[in-house]
Amino acid sequence: MKLDFPKKVSMTELLARDGFQHERHFVPTDTKVFFIDACSEAGYKTVEVTNFSHPKYLPQARDAEEVLKKIKRNPGVEYKCYGMTDKAVERAVAAKEAGYGPDILAFTISTTDAHCMRNANRPVEKFFEQIPNWAKMCNSVGIKLDMAIACVFGCPITGPVPLEKTFELIEKGLEMGCSCASPCDTTGEAAPDRVYEFFTRLREKFPNDDVHRAHFHDSRGMGLTNYFAALMAGVTVFEASLGQLGGQPSYIVDGVPGIGTGWLYTPSDITGNGSTEDLVVMFDEIGVDTGVDVDRVLELGRILEHVLERDLRPYTTKTGRIPKGRVDWGTSIPPYIAQPWTHPNR
Repeated sequence: MKLDFPKKVSMTELLARDGFQHERHFVPTDTKVFFIDACSEAGYKTVEVTNFSHPKYLPQARDAEEVLKKIKRNPGVEYKCYGMTDKAVERAVAAKEAGYGPDILAFTISTTDAHCMRNANRPVEKFFEQIPNWAKMCNSVGIKLDMAIACVFGCPITGPVPLEKTFELIEKGLEMGCSCASPCDTTGEAAPDRVYEFFTRLREKFPNDDVHRAHFHDSRGMGLTNYFAALMAGVTVFEASLGQLGGQPSYIVDGVPGIGTGWLYTPSDITGNGSTEDLVVMFDEIGVDTGVDVDRVLELGRILEHVLERDLRPYTTKTGRIPKGRVDWGTSIPPYIAQPWTHPNR
């Protein structure tokens, strides 16, 4: 008997926003633009671009408007940004009115007040005072407002979180005008059994709402198993980062301390998102169509390692894919050679 899961999914690339925000050296604007453009051309349905947070809190996003102005818009691709203050929403709206703004604006609300205070400097209830106005502002210019929910599977400060808490937040957010919601395993505390239970129950409670997204961080080696559990539960939208990068924003960038959220408060020093490279290869191997050029993704993953001048965690940028037939490498460079490469059959 074959496993029963969706045969087609869509991918969201998190690198330029979530991935780079954890880096301790400023990533040049043109580098961000290169990867955003490359991903939008490779078949992604959604590409994260930047964050409208104040640079003192998120120094990697000090070039937010510049990045948005320089990227090449690919028809059929939605460009997503983040922001969680009145000023950030105003900047997003202004950018949209000027012709270069995002299609989606997400804000991060946590399942616990403890994490919300640490991440956003205000309790959950304060968000409920702001969301209706944000929704009105975004709706006025055609921006989708996305409620990204942190700590769905556990809070690094207070411990386990009941799944019902996320359901309550989604229900309230939709009532207040959010277009969609993104449940996130912010600090890598999910396990496959709870993932399957969560998304199965989520589909029962919100069958027709745009809230069915899988977003995992991989701090304990469970990233791919959690994505697979979500797939088995019927999820068809997956978020991951090239290089398995990302996590809590670095508040020291180029040796300059900012305000940020301070030192790591996660259960592990490993903070990155699930690996885009390994995820799309896994989907390809089990016959799930991502609509993404897998070989191009692996090439971009290798380029990213050279841009950052260090090896990154994904396996498949080093090993390549399992061949679909005879491969004549000839004078081509095998994937295990540590330099940018392209599969010879591309």
